[in-house]
Amino acid sequence: MRINSMKTLFAGSTLVAVMAFTGQAQALELGAKAGTDFTELNVGMSRATSGLYLDSNWAKNTSNGRQAGALGAGFNIPVGPAMINLGAKAVYMQGSVSDNEGVAFPVGGGITVPFTDSLAFYAEGYAAPDSLNNRAKIYVEADGGFSWVPFQPLKVKAGYRYIGVDGSAGNPNERIIDGAYLGGELDF
Repeated sequence: MRINSMKTLFAGSTLVAVMAFTGQAQALELGAKAGTDFTELNVGMSRATSGLYLDSNWAKNTSNGRQAGALGAGFNIPVGPAMINLGAKAVYMQGSVSDNEGVAFPVGGGITVPFTDSLAFYAEGYAAPDSLNNRAKIYVEADGGFSWVPFQPLKVKAGYRYIGVDGSAGNPNERIIDGAYLGGELDF
């Protein structure tokens, strides 16, 4: 199941990139984050513009091998200078025990608040109760921090990332990703 899930995530990420290069999207974002014990790769379309967006990510804990990958879609709504987004994801997660490995369908949202043309605050959170998981009791993820655009198309990010699972009966709660990070993103 693990290989098929990773193939599905890779196929979805490839679809996002192909749609962007064929003119189906307003913007393409490619990014990476690195923390003390984790790395994360991101691909998205139209995340900074109003209307529909697509995104995908893959995060891996480099100290224990736990990982999570996601494909998501949602809708961005401008509110003054801020951008609010509401969305849903399909997430494959791999914990340290096989009973915490599976798929979750979290829903959530976020906000980006610009302070200047180059500096902004961002935060988002997603959750899936046991009815939207096939293995874990609860799946939760959060990401927040500050972004700075020194020059186009580069965006530098600093923040905190959390991905966790409350295990089903008899299985441990796990922090798949938990820590501060520095990252970069190219917006085309």
